[in-house]
Amino acid sequence: MFSRPRRSAPVLLLALPLLLAGCAGTDPAPPRGADAPTRVAAPPPVPTAVPVLDSANDRPLPLDGYLLSPAQLLTVQKAQTKLATACMARFGFDYAPPQPAPPARDADAPTTRVDGRYGPQNAATMAKWGYHPEGGDPGAGVQPPRLQLSPEMTTALRGASDPKQKYGPGGQLINGRTVPERGCVGESVRKLTGSVDGRVGDAQLAEDLKFRTLVDSQKDARTAAVFAQWSGCMKESGFDYPDPVAALGDKAWQDGSAPSPRELQVATADAACRHRSNLVGVWHSVDFAYQEQAIAENAAAMAEIRTALHAQVDAAAAALGS
Repeated sequence: MFSRPRRSAPVLLLALPLLLAGCAGTDPAPPRGADAPTRVAAPPPVPTAVPVLDSANDRPLPLDGYLLSPAQLLTVQKAQTKLATACMARFGFDYAPPQPAPPARDADAPTTRVDGRYGPQNAATMAKWGYHPEGGDPGAGVQPPRLQLSPEMTTALRGASDPKQKYGPGGQLINGRTVPERGCVGESVRKLTGSVDGRVGDAQLAEDLKFRTLVDSQKDARTAAVFAQWSGCMKESGFDYPDPVAALGDKAWQDGSAPSPRELQVATADAACRHRSNLVGVWHSVDFAYQEQAIAENAAAMAEIRTALHAQVDAAAAALGS
């Protein structure tokens, strides 16, 4: 999926992993069994309507109800950090990871989703910032500082005595207390999900379907046709791109914290050609239909995901005392 911050692979959605600084909170579990997306031999879904849109960022998608919203994601991140910090304090450690903060979201960010789809959709913003984040990208390439953890702190955090082992069974005695399974990270995961090896954040199936439906909608013949119209329009302005994904992912935009004059020219033409071909309206309607179809194909699993997601958000709110 698209996201306004520069990315090397713009076809993918911006993934926001839940990380405790210096140590991953939970690792995404690979799809397995009933958790894997079900594919059936079905014809491409038919959209109920094709609206005329320059932006779909204010329009919910069917999968939104099965994925964390920006506010919910921040709540879960804060709760996991608080739980792990409190656990470490029981062992006498002053564990102070950076506090989660809302990600920078410019005027072109979706209102109901963590990730943006369909690329930049605000002509005024594109004319000023091209394919860069609104305000430029002064932090490009800057890595956040990593916490310096002693061997004992690492053991308490991860439950593993071997520093090369990501997580361990716990059981070690530190300052008179027994390390829980998978350490304080495991304890925080258990309190949020009910299981020490649960998945904090979005369910794997929901994430898989989020990516899959975007790719399916992008490859759909109806979207491909409007991409062709957009490409022809761009050629009239002197720019040769097969689709908007290629324009957004042009490597020429990868250097520098601010857009170049050519980038602004391409982005301005991009916005005009999107408008002329109703690219967002068509793509959104096709994407919407694919998401509805995917949810129907996995109805039982998706119902369980919605219930578990609500339970996780409630647990996070309780941990924060809100």
